[in-house]
Order: sequence, then C-alpha cells, then structure tokens
Amino acid sequence: MTIKGTALRSGVLLAMVLGVVGCSDDTAGPEEPTLTLEESEALLDAINLVGARALEADPASFAGSVSLTADCSGGGLVNAGGTLIPSETDTGIRLLANLTIVPEDCVETARGRTFTLDGAPSLRQTGSYAFSMPEALVFVFDMNVSMVGSLAYELEERAGTCEVSVTVESRLDFGDLMQTGSASGTLCGNAVDIDLNREIPLTPEPGG
Repeated sequence: MTIKGTALRSGVLLAMVLGVVGCSDDTAGPEEPTLTLEESEALLDAINLVGARALEADPASFAGSVSLTADCSGGGLVNAGGTLIPSETDTGIRLLANLTIVPEDCVETARGRTFTLDGAPSLRQTGSYAFSMPEALVFVFDMNVSMVGSLAYELEERAGTCEVSVTVESRLDFGDLMQTGSASGTLCGNAVDIDLNREIPLTPEPGG
C-alpha cells in the first residue's frame, strides 16, 4: 500500500472513531429519553467503532462501490454497503461517502459500557472526508458528515431502539494537536449541541 493510501485509511478510521466525542451538558430533550446523555455519548462512540471495523475489513475497497463485512470486537458482525469515491486535492485526498451500516449482534465497548447492536433497520452516513498534508509532517483531517437512522441496543439489562440524527463538521490538525468543530442533532432522545474544540489526546481517554 502506498504512503498516500495508508494515510487515507488512517484518516478515515480516525475520523470515525474520534470525530464525535465530548457531548456538552447544555441539552434540552424529551422528558424520557431512551438513554441518558452520558449513555448516548458512549453509544455513539460504539457506533463509530462499528463503522471503523467495517472499513478496516478491506482497505483496498476505498474506491467506488463497497460491500464489506467485519467482526465486532466482542462478537457479532457489521455490514457496510454503499460508495466511497476518492478524488485527489492539491494537498491530499478527499472521500465522498454514502454508506449504510447494519450491525448484527455486534458487541462493542466504549467509555466503560458494553453494547450489543443490531440494525433497526440501519444507519446511513453521508458526506465527505478530506485528508491533507499542507506542510511537511503536518497532517490535517476534515470531515463534514451526517448520520441518520436507528439501531437496536442492549445495555446491561435494558434494551431499546436509538434514533440517531447528527451532523458533524470537524477538523483534526496534528500540527498543533487540536480538534475544532461542532456536532448537533439528536441521540437516543437527547437533543445535543456538541462543542468539539479540544486538544487531541495522544493516549486513549479513560473509558474510551
């Protein structure tokens, strides 16, 4: 695999795993959300891990139509189908994504919580990812995506369906180790307005 291909793969997976984290406490939602805000945040991290596993199954498929199946870390499967269309930019590569993600008894752990996920019926992720290297050894990753759909979940002794409708605009700048951007929408009955401005951790956060 070329250096450019490796960078592309790493950038996409990183965006899916780190792109939506750190929900703010300023929320207003239904009186009885299906999950608490903290649990919704953990579930979103688990969903991002599921999507990353689907893409990691076959890095060579980052072109045109894709149909992928991958194992989840705790058992079960995730299926992803749709399109990933790459194009070159002046300083890197952009991916136009239109993917449908369907987990099947997929077990993932995020922020200390273990979820079992199934499609109900699925999640659709659309938008763009852009990986660039404007200066030597300075990597920048931009994402502008929306994620809409629903998943069935099991958490501890509870089960339910989580509606997801989130839009994310984010930049990861590894030159100054900063993430900037925002995310807004609804997660599992919680209305969220997420500030993504933070330092990029060099090591995984506790429970992440």
